[in-house]
Amino acid sequence: MHSDEESLYDPEDADTSTQVLDAAVVGVGSIDGTPSTETAYSSNQSDDTASKEGVPVESADTDINASSKRRWFILEPAVFLVFLAMYLSGAVYQNQVLYQTCVAIYKYNESDCQPLLGVSRETKEAQEIETRVQPYVARILMARSLLESIIPAFVSLFVGPWSDKFGRRPIILATYTGYLTGCIILTILAFIATKVIISPWLFLLSSVPSVLSGGTCALITGIYCYISDVAKEKARAVRMVMNEASLLAGMTAGNLLSSYIYAATNVVTVFGISALLMLLALLYVFIFVMESLRPDQIHTGSKIREFFRFDLVKDLVHTCFERRPSFDRAIIWLTMITLTIALFTMEGDSNVTYLFFRAKFEWTLKDYTLFNAARIIVQIFGSIFGIILLRKVFKFSIVSMTMLSLACCVLESTVRATAVYWWELYLGMVLGGMRGIMGPMARAILSHVAPPTEVGKIFAFTTSLESLSPLGAAPLYTIVYDATLEFYPGLFNFISAALYLLCFTLIAVIYGIQKSLGNTAAYQAIGS
Repeated sequence: MHSDEESLYDPEDADTSTQVLDAAVVGVGSIDGTPSTETAYSSNQSDDTASKEGVPVESADTDINASSKRRWFILEPAVFLVFLAMYLSGAVYQNQVLYQTCVAIYKYNESDCQPLLGVSRETKEAQEIETRVQPYVARILMARSLLESIIPAFVSLFVGPWSDKFGRRPIILATYTGYLTGCIILTILAFIATKVIISPWLFLLSSVPSVLSGGTCALITGIYCYISDVAKEKARAVRMVMNEASLLAGMTAGNLLSSYIYAATNVVTVFGISALLMLLALLYVFIFVMESLRPDQIHTGSKIREFFRFDLVKDLVHTCFERRPSFDRAIIWLTMITLTIALFTMEGDSNVTYLFFRAKFEWTLKDYTLFNAARIIVQIFGSIFGIILLRKVFKFSIVSMTMLSLACCVLESTVRATAVYWWELYLGMVLGGMRGIMGPMARAILSHVAPPTEVGKIFAFTTSLESLSPLGAAPLYTIVYDATLEFYPGLFNFISAALYLLCFTLIAVIYGIQKSLGNTAAYQAIGS
């Protein structure tokens, strides 16, 4: 065992296995539609910037790794804590909004609204109340989804270039501070709600600090830019695996623990624990995590003015629209549209799925969180199965793997739409077990077709499109769910199945192009 932290990920010890692990875990990271894009974008951006600054990439890696003997460059504990905090309070937040809407907007007695907190099974009377309350709650959740999408979509175009000049650590600290402030606001609002009746719309204030600091887009971009700086080139894959594993562990633990902590305590305690976890994550970064860029790489000047340089965006857009040989531009756009539609569908689903489970199957918070945890675990194993067995053993092509994952998405949504019993939801989960590989496989298509110097820009543009998807997804799914709640609450799942089928068709077009014009190196790569 060497003395420096980077030696924990010795590339010589894991050169062959890391490629498989990286693909598998990054595939799971696409469950929420975000991490994988920023990963690829950040990695390419860091290397491109190093070259532009006249610093060879290998030299930069060597210098950074030499300094790691004196410093810590491990972010995984902070990543685990922040996602644990997010998912610990996620479903509890929705229950609290349901309750506050019931007492503040619809003026029911507190005893009548108590079952809406999701701790115990609902009575028939409580179900009737929730049926009347849910459409209003869906609009609040839609507003939150829109708030957390508009500004981060704009910020995601600037975070990478800015951090190349002024460092990764400020981005990470800013986003962690935003999340901590939001949790504190949420805890205060929950405490006030125990004393007086307040409007459920006030809970949207908890999203403002994280949105202004860039949200999840800025957080993931900063983290993966940081890892790209400090990890040796061959060890970078293992560092990505460690980070994705920390993220998923936080999500799973948060889903599993939230219902038990909530049942044993109360909403204020849950939000308070989330705030404490965010504080620990921020302190870890502030005390232990050092800046990844060397002092001579960090620019001087106005950091605020440099952040909003629109010529960077202009160059980015030009790269995505410029003419290319053969059908390269068509493949790039078909893939970007597929990723955007897929995330559009995921965002729409997530906006009303919890309400659907409560209305159709009378699930409690514990039922829902256990289902989410099981879903993550199934997708982990499904992604590993897909990458190792189908991709490595049976030699499925990148395009074929993408089509297979989208077929899994269609199956899961169809089963949900037609489900009559709760166990059918778990059946759909199993059928959709390989959906997690869709994101990384689609991005692999982009990375092979686009030149290496342009992959970062294309990924950044794709990230922006994905971030804007809730602007349309949240209103569409909310309107459909409200309109069908009383006679078919699961109808929105048919919309999801249709959209995933459209994505499957777009990738099938790429498959046809590849088979017809598979004479170039790029087309051979995505077809092998």
